[in-house]
Amino acid sequence: MHTTLKLNQKAISIVLMAATLLLASCKKDKHPDPAPLPPPPAKLTLQEYKDGEDFMRFEYNTNGSLKKATVKNDINTSGDIIDFTLTYGAGSLISEVNSSSGEKIVPVYENNVLKRADYFVAGQRTGFTNYQFENGNIKRATIYAGEENAYNPLLEFIYTYNGNGNVTEGVIMVATNTPGYMVRAGHAEMQYDQKINPLYAHKDFLVLLWQGPSKNNVTIENIFDAQLAPEDKYQYEYTYKTGGLPEKADVKIGLPGNPVTTSTVGFTYK
Repeated sequence: MHTTLKLNQKAISIVLMAATLLLASCKKDKHPDPAPLPPPPAKLTLQEYKDGEDFMRFEYNTNGSLKKATVKNDINTSGDIIDFTLTYGAGSLISEVNSSSGEKIVPVYENNVLKRADYFVAGQRTGFTNYQFENGNIKRATIYAGEENAYNPLLEFIYTYNGNGNVTEGVIMVATNTPGYMVRAGHAEMQYDQKINPLYAHKDFLVLLWQGPSKNNVTIENIFDAQLAPEDKYQYEYTYKTGGLPEKADVKIGLPGNPVTTSTVGFTYK
């Protein structure tokens, strides 16, 4: 993991698009998505998620818990291939994540709820993320960077959910030259299908990497800049396996009226 909490502007944009975080919500939405389908009858284990040249590959312990994730993306690995090995503590909570690049993530819990994640390099804390929950859902994640107990906020994500527990809006705030003062950098608005997102099973790990899935699969991502003007649009058309799990998605990228590029997202199971 090559982040050490130093994100360039490209990475900030990618993180914004990855702001389709997390968990379930009791909040009501004026236009909630239809209720998700029940789990598929045949149990399949996700082995790889691939998005263009980026990917996540998963290995499991004998009890089915996540053992290792091999990751390549601009957010967490600067495009390198990095292994993240998980250790578990009481209550089957993740107690430590060690990367093959020599960095370590240590989650901190309060009443079994994630409160903070500390980031270390060679035994020195380089930063941390504070998490705020509401009704069991992460509503705010604030990333701090610094050293020797002098840390300042670098990035902040604020989430809004619909009644199905899918993030409908993710707002990103970024640091300014004034310590402790952040400004809006943009936001993403998402729509979803009714099918199960296989990445949701790894939400507890993915949130430590500042990303993670909603319960269902995103079908549309509208990206807006700091002035609320449309900046980009992602449209996903899925092919599903028997039982409803996604096999792949063809993605169209571009605003209406502008040139459109395409990419493919793929899922491999065992």
